[in-house]
Amino acid sequence: MKIVYTINSIRGLGGIQKVTLLKANALADIPQNKVYIIVTDDWKNHPLLHELSAKITFFNLQINYYKDDYKSKFHQIISNFKIINHYLNLQKVISQISPDIIISVGQSEKYIVPLLHTNAIKIREIHFNSNYRCYTYKSKIISTLLNFLDFKILSKGYKKIVLLTKEDKETFFPHNNKYIYIHNPLTFQSSNIVNYDINSNYVIAVGRLTVQKDFISLIKAWSLVQKKCPNWKLKIVGEGPEKISLEKEIKGLNLCNSVLLAGYSNNVRKEISESSIFVLTSLYEGFGLVLLEAMACGLPLVAFACQFGPKDIIREGINGFLIENRSIENLSKKIILLIQNRQIRENMSHQALNQIKKFDLSNVISQWMNLFDSLVTKK
Repeated sequence: MKIVYTINSIRGLGGIQKVTLLKANALADIPQNKVYIIVTDDWKNHPLLHELSAKITFFNLQINYYKDDYKSKFHQIISNFKIINHYLNLQKVISQISPDIIISVGQSEKYIVPLLHTNAIKIREIHFNSNYRCYTYKSKIISTLLNFLDFKILSKGYKKIVLLTKEDKETFFPHNNKYIYIHNPLTFQSSNIVNYDINSNYVIAVGRLTVQKDFISLIKAWSLVQKKCPNWKLKIVGEGPEKISLEKEIKGLNLCNSVLLAGYSNNVRKEISESSIFVLTSLYEGFGLVLLEAMACGLPLVAFACQFGPKDIIREGINGFLIENRSIENLSKKIILLIQNRQIRENMSHQALNQIKKFDLSNVISQWMNLFDSLVTKK
C-alpha cells in the first residue's frame, strides 16, 4: 500500500511534526507499505524531533511559504499566492507516485488535497480540537465562517476526517460517519520509560508560556497549595510570550521561592520523572500529548476538563482528577489531596502505567491500518 503524508515541514517543536514522523516511520516498517512524506518547507534551522526512517521516500516541494515573511507585511500577503505553485508541484509528485492513500495533516495542504486529480483515498487529520477557532479568533463571525468553510465545504473533498478524541467526535459530529477519531500515540517507547520519583516534592506543568496554557490560573491555585504544603514546589517547563506576565504574577503572590519557571527543556521526560504530580490547566487542547508522557512516567494527573483531551485520557479518581468549570479552588484542593496522601499517588501511578498501554504506538498504528484496509477494500 502506498501511503503519502503531506505536511508543511517535519522539522520544528510542534506535536504535529513529532506525531507525523512517529506514525510514518511505524507504517514504513510494515512490509506491504511504501510511505512517502511531502513537505513544502524544510526549515533546516529547526530540530528534527525523530529521525526519518530510511524506508520513507522524502520530497521537498520547496514552496518556502514563510521564507520572506519577516521582510514586510507585503511579503506576508504575497506568500499566500505560493499556494498555486504548491498545488502544481504537489499534483506532479502525486501523479508520479500514484498512491493508494493521501493524508493531509491539516496545514496549508488541507486546501489543496481535495483538488488533486488522483484515484487515491483522501484522509484529513485534525490535530487541533475542531472548536479551536472560537478561542483563537477575536471575531465570532470570522470563526463561524471559517468553521463553515472547513467542516461543511472543505470536508467534502475527503473520504474520512480523523479527530483526536472521542469527546470531540461526540460533541460536534455525533451522527456524521465521515468523522472518526484515533488517539495520538505515546511519543516514546514504553521500554524507555523512567518512572517518577515518589519522594519528589515537585509538582510539574509543561507547555509553551501562552494564554492557551493558562499558567496564570495554575499559579493562582498554587498560592492556595503553598499555604497548606509549604515544603512543595511548582515547576513550569517551557518558554513563550507570557513569561513576563507569569513572573509578575509569581512576584505579586510572593511565590518566588515556591514557583520555578524552568524554561525550555530538551529532555521533558527527565523533568517529568523527577516530579510527583502533573498538572494541565489549558483553555483548550487538540489532545494533550504531554498528559500521555506524564502518565507513561507514572505521574498522577490533575487537569482542567477542557475541550479536548483530558476526558479521553484521565479516568476520574483512577489515574487522576478532572476539574470541571475551571475552578481554581478545586484545582488546589486536588493537588493538596495528592500531596498529603502518598498512598493515593502510588495507586494512581500504578493505574497510569497500566492505562498507558492503550496509547502504545503499535495499537494506534493497528487502528490506522484497519482504516486504510477498510477504505481500500470498499473502493
